[in-house]
Amino acid sequence: MILFLDGGYTLADGSMPCAESIREYTPEEELVSVRIEEHMDWDRVYRYLEDAHAIVLAADVYLDSVSANVLKFLEKVEQAVIDGESIGGKFYVILYTELYEGEQTSVAMEVLKNFCIHANITWGRGLGIGGNKVETFFRRRSLWRLLHRSAADFRLRSLREQALFIREKIQGTDAYIKPEEVSRKEYIRKMNQEMKKSNRVKIAQNF
Repeated sequence: MILFLDGGYTLADGSMPCAESIREYTPEEELVSVRIEEHMDWDRVYRYLEDAHAIVLAADVYLDSVSANVLKFLEKVEQAVIDGESIGGKFYVILYTELYEGEQTSVAMEVLKNFCIHANITWGRGLGIGGNKVETFFRRRSLWRLLHRSAADFRLRSLREQALFIREKIQGTDAYIKPEEVSRKEYIRKMNQEMKKSNRVKIAQNF
């Protein structure tokens, strides 16, 4: 059984959700999805953790960290292991960031590796995905999408590769990707435009 932990991750329109990507490449495995929230059924979560051959966490990264809910969840799991729970599944991570470079998730990745050390869980492989707003920014530009279709789908190949590691339950070298078909300058320009637009809307709503 594969336990998929939804830590609050954002996928732009047009990209295959990572849970479905994993399911596609592990058809013989049961995939159980659990959303990490403030209030959870911990008895159920512990049973899943004990039974899982692979544990997959998907989460957004802001300011070099995953959300507070995810950190609290990991602390609870670590304490359960200390108290005698058994977790044998390898731990795989898929982290998303709105920043251009996937390497911007590396600090959060190290935090999760440190969790594995303290919880005595085997690290499988990490995948850091940058440029997570590419499709959101450019989806209205049909000509751009026609000429740069791979930029909208740049996550898929890496997600499928990660799914193969999960299927085989093997360890691998962490990978970081970015939307290479879109320049960093263009991406940041669009980010700034969207931020200014959002700020104008907020100011208008306050009057």
